[in-house]
Amino acid sequence: MAALNANPERDPKYDAVLDLLKRGWLELGCIVFSQYYDSLDWLARNLSLELPQEKIGIYAGNQRSGIMQGIEFVRVSREELKGMVARGAIRLLLGTEAAGEGLNLQRLGSLINLDLPWNPTRLEQRKGRIQRIGQLKDTVYIYNLRYKNSVEDRVHELLSSRMKEIYQMFGQIPDVLEDVWVHTALGEIEQANKTIDAVYKQHPFEIKYNQIEKVPWESCAKVLDAADRRRYLKQGW
Repeated sequence: MAALNANPERDPKYDAVLDLLKRGWLELGCIVFSQYYDSLDWLARNLSLELPQEKIGIYAGNQRSGIMQGIEFVRVSREELKGMVARGAIRLLLGTEAAGEGLNLQRLGSLINLDLPWNPTRLEQRKGRIQRIGQLKDTVYIYNLRYKNSVEDRVHELLSSRMKEIYQMFGQIPDVLEDVWVHTALGEIEQANKTIDAVYKQHPFEIKYNQIEKVPWESCAKVLDAADRRRYLKQGW
């Protein structure tokens, strides 16, 4: 928190969040995710000055959840926060990774990632809080923030060309891509590209089982009876 307060200039990510909220995302209902509680606390305090009438929920671990309004922070339980979101009593929720799993936030129609987690699965879990069964809006909106030329930015640039096809193939982003963050942070761009290229261009199941080969049954020494078939089919692949 001291490091955040030490910089008197307005953070461009803050300006982006405020702009999105004022352009209609607040009316949609919005959750803002960050890996760091201090970042959310700082964001809540600044937003509460711009939006003094707005109740801002903070969903975090270690009994640090509560509601910020104006300059006042009141601690409330996470269960109470979930209920307030479901009733529409809160339109803006700020959450750490504690909010990334097990939350049903279909009432909210937009999501802002203040930072991007190194584990791609966590990014999918965040999205799943609002993009789930029961969402009443036809379209949900997601905005990923990253600093230009940062590690996040370089990783996004490396992954952007493959992200869509990988997701369409697997239904999620493979955890192996977490290594891409590490290689990029260390400046090992060549190794990062090798990790990306090692991801299958086609689903492994399709590679192995996309065709049926003709078997010369007369050459088989034994034909399985019904009991044998059931036994082999029950075995794991």
